[in-house]
Amino acid sequence: MIKLPHSRLPLVALAVILAMLAGCASVPANDGEARGTRVSSFSSPPAANGLPGGWQDWIMSRLLKKTEYKVINENGTHVLEARSESAASGLLQEVLIDPNVQRHISWRWKAPQLIPTADNTRRNADDSPVRIVIAFDGDKKKFDFEDRAMADMVKLFSGREMPYATIMYIWENKLPVGTVLENAHSSRAKMIVAESGPKRVGQWLTMTRNVLDDFRQAYGEEPGKIISVGVMTDTNTTGSKVTAYYGDIMFSETLTSNAKTLGGSVAITESVVR
Repeated sequence: MIKLPHSRLPLVALAVILAMLAGCASVPANDGEARGTRVSSFSSPPAANGLPGGWQDWIMSRLLKKTEYKVINENGTHVLEARSESAASGLLQEVLIDPNVQRHISWRWKAPQLIPTADNTRRNADDSPVRIVIAFDGDKKKFDFEDRAMADMVKLFSGREMPYATIMYIWENKLPVGTVLENAHSSRAKMIVAESGPKRVGQWLTMTRNVLDDFRQAYGEEPGKIISVGVMTDTNTTGSKVTAYYGDIMFSETLTSNAKTLGGSVAITESVVR
């Protein structure tokens, strides 16, 4: 995750920061019908542009290389492949989901390797091989002075509204699962460690989080509607090269009968892609 700007940040870092904050735009008036309550699957055949249906490019900066995303067939199932070499970009989809009802998010991912030099507590090393990004609507009148200034800058440079709040689920090298990482420059973006360490590298994992509880823990308040979901594999701050994979992302009211919650998280190792 890229931190928010200060006076010493180079132009490219500023551009990336603004793009990350603007990547998940606020809900326009009367746009509820245009947004779905389900996330389009990666397991369906791709659209004509090669991207998963319903998803769009999320560009960090024209000054940075893009992470390459494409749908591939693995053991008879379509999954999303991400290849990043000193790159940072993502895919996102606009939705309108009530986390008070569909409070559980489940997704599948596989990281064949971690980024050895990544450290999400440091601004200059905060990459992650896999990342699930959720943006929330809310009352922006609650923004403090710094957040209002950042929202104005995002609007000026990107033409898009900064979401009220963002949660990013990451695979961290060392920090315990469930750790909430504060953004050093803004209260409106938090990272939550969903997987940690190399033990299950190279395996397909099904992850489940209670997004309602996670938001309450991260922000100390009730969440607004979920307005977009994104994926991002980024290696620009460490100059690394990784390949990663994503399976379908789903929201549900209840956990499946075979899922057991541990600290708000479920992690199921899959031996094959299903």
